[in-house]
This record gives sequence, C-alpha cells and structure tokens, in this order.
Amino acid sequence: MKVVQVKCPNCDLPLNMEMKDELFYCSNCGTMHTREAQRVEQIPYEIADFRKDTLIDNRVYIPFWRLCTDFRIRSRDVVGGFFDKLRQGLNGDNGSGSLYIFVPASHMDTAAFRYWAVHLTLNNPRYTTRADFAGTRRMPASTSRDEAIEMADFVALTLEAEKPGVLQYLDYSLTVQQAKVVYLPFMSSPSGLHLAW
Repeated sequence: MKVVQVKCPNCDLPLNMEMKDELFYCSNCGTMHTREAQRVEQIPYEIADFRKDTLIDNRVYIPFWRLCTDFRIRSRDVVGGFFDKLRQGLNGDNGSGSLYIFVPASHMDTAAFRYWAVHLTLNNPRYTTRADFAGTRRMPASTSRDEAIEMADFVALTLEAEKPGVLQYLDYSLTVQQAKVVYLPFMSSPSGLHLAW
C-alpha cells in the first residue's frame, strides 16, 4: 500500500489532518477542498463568528451544507402545513421560488440530524463571517456534497411532517443551484450542543 501526503491543490503545501474528514482546509491559503469522484475540487465555504461571550474552551465549529434550491410546486392538493405556507410565500402564482435547505455535514444521530436540518431550514441563520477558524476545534465532515444534495428532498418532506397539514397530493421539483459549506459556531455543554453566534 502506498501512502501519499495530501497537498493543497491551490498552494501545494501539505495538509495536516487530525482525523478523517470529507473536507480539506488549507490554513496557508484559506481554501477548502473536497474529493469528489477521484478528483480534488475547491468548494465555497463560510465560517460564522462566535458571540463574544462564548467561553473559548467550549467552542466547536460544525459544518452544514447550505443548499440554495429552486423549489417549484407543479400541482398540489394541500391544506395547511409547511408546503401550503411555502406555496403562499413563493414568488407569483406559479408556486416557485428559492429555498435554502441546511443539511448537517457531520455525523449526528437521527434525532439531532432531523432537528438541526429542520430548525436551520425554517430559521435561516444570520451571522457575521470570519476569515479562519482561529484554532477552534471543528467537527469533521462525513457527508459529501453529492450526499447532501440527495438528502434535500428528505429535508423538504421532513418539514411537512414537522408542520403537518392535509397533504393529498403534491407534484414538485427541487433543483439544487449551489452547495456551500457553512461552519456554524456551537458551544458544548453537559446538556449538549448549542448555537453560539
């Protein structure tokens, strides 16, 4: 078996990785990369800043895929629930518009995955960004971009289950226009992880 040092495709410096991660961050040039289909590709990302009062020892960054989607409802028989509210909020009478869907990129148990995907999709986070991680620990990503895109429909249907109405029939399309990694700041405590922006 041949072991090869992973190098940044942008600046050619070695990347030091402490654990298995789908995403490779180069602290030298500030680029983020992923390995997709046997090639390394640079990906867009953002790092949200912590609240100033967050204890340094308890800080951790958790990656999420923010999928900018084009959501179109072609025909429906829906009364109440998330899809009815979504249809009312979409542009014009054609039932189409943009929707940000957040998919956790780190391994989480099913309940936590569902909670954070639904919570962040319904309440898109607003944050200030920073240039680097400033030495803060970050959870490794275990979900690739392609896997996150495949989960977008699951998250959309989970939203309807969270805010149920009477769904008789729904014909829709969901097209991902852009996928970006967003590292959100969390604080760890004995009761679990909590957003800290």
